[in-house]
Amino acid sequence: MNQRIDDIMLAAYVDGELNPHQLREIEQALAHDAEARLKVRRMREVSGLLRAACAESHFQDIPDRLVELVHRRPRRKIRSWAKWAIAAILLMAAYMGTAFLLETRRDSEANAATEDLQAMMEEIAEYHLVYARQGEHLAEIAADRRGEIEAWFGSLMNRRLRIPDLSAQNLTFAGARLLVLEGNPAAQLFYSRDQGEPIAVCVTFGTPEKIPLNIARHRGLSVGLWSDDGYLHVVVGALTEEDVRQIAGVVDKTLWTL
Repeated sequence: MNQRIDDIMLAAYVDGELNPHQLREIEQALAHDAEARLKVRRMREVSGLLRAACAESHFQDIPDRLVELVHRRPRRKIRSWAKWAIAAILLMAAYMGTAFLLETRRDSEANAATEDLQAMMEEIAEYHLVYARQGEHLAEIAADRRGEIEAWFGSLMNRRLRIPDLSAQNLTFAGARLLVLEGNPAAQLFYSRDQGEPIAVCVTFGTPEKIPLNIARHRGLSVGLWSDDGYLHVVVGALTEEDVRQIAGVVDKTLWTL
């Protein structure tokens, strides 16, 4: 067989449909044709995928009427090129099904991540409701120990931390305490105000993905959450949405120092 092997003959070779003479010719030709050998390998891979995809266990729910209809049809030998055309269609269907499953999985993971963040916002709001009503026992470390607070929380967060100045928002730093969120240390910075209960700014370790500011209501409080550079930030208190945005803007710019 001096001429180039066509795909129909290669398909017949893979399917075991050649007579001994044809088989010897194909094998001799394959020994000198790298492109044909590559095609044979790919055809065998496709055949394996189809066998796995069309395993009997995948078709337990085929209607009896369809099975009966198939058995009634006259059996005719399907040409190799037609079989591979069918294989291509089945592979495309399998690909589309896999893509759908992957997209569904991504959506499921995204929904789970959103639910986790909402649960954390709820937990922080619960903490704040308790601490904000403790008066002089609000903070674990008093505001006059600012340097100690910055050094302590900075060491826990593996980064230099600076207590944000929120005086432009009519808020005065009132101290801090340590929380534990998702097994990680979390710094909670309290700010008092002339009217209303204190608000808090929390920071802990987060995911590498950047999350824009998300504001929601939890336990009657406004909770703003965002993530950047591997750290999760939260503003919580009896605040308007605009108040949360202003405070978050200052915190985002001034909490960390180089």
